[in-house]
Amino acid sequence: MTREFLKNLGVGDAAIDQILDENMSDIGKEKRKTDAAETKLAAAKTDLETANGNLAAAQGELETLKKAGGDMAAVQKQLTDLQAKYDTDTQTLQAQLADRDYADAISRAISGKALKFTSKSAERAFTAALREKKLAVKDGELEGLDDFIKAQREADPDAFASNKPTPRIVTRTGPGGPPPQPKSRAAQIAEQMNQSLYGTIKKE
Repeated sequence: MTREFLKNLGVGDAAIDQILDENMSDIGKEKRKTDAAETKLAAAKTDLETANGNLAAAQGELETLKKAGGDMAAVQKQLTDLQAKYDTDTQTLQAQLADRDYADAISRAISGKALKFTSKSAERAFTAALREKKLAVKDGELEGLDDFIKAQREADPDAFASNKPTPRIVTRTGPGGPPPQPKSRAAQIAEQMNQSLYGTIKKE
């Protein structure tokens, strides 16, 4: 998304600045999330390498004790415990890698489909639903994504914003202008509450 692209859509300079600022803010947030995930992943890899080293050392000790006729039961238990820790660390690392790949695929899906939402909460709800769906990832892309988006649009159409720029409506004011619009029910209730709390405010 560039300034020139938004200008061609008829968006004003002030609105362009707000859109670009918001876009950069979102990019910064996603980068911080990615950095945190990579830090956790690096720590998990370090733990896995340590477990591999401990397992190799235990296997070497076992071979030594076999030759020396040591306590085989104690060594076998130690080896079993290390093997269990190795298996657990491996599963944890694989889960973290899969979760990171899926999160990256979701980010690419939202940007690639140019999805726009009416609010941040609507975007978070869409992302959470997509995570829960656990679509298959093939070549970095989510399979069945188009069907999922279609179903979400039908289930909650108000969550998605139009990609078209909002038209500006100019109304005349003063003599000859349109008659005042009737107040909504919500506005009437709010006015009544203010009057009950603070009394009637005279307009100058």
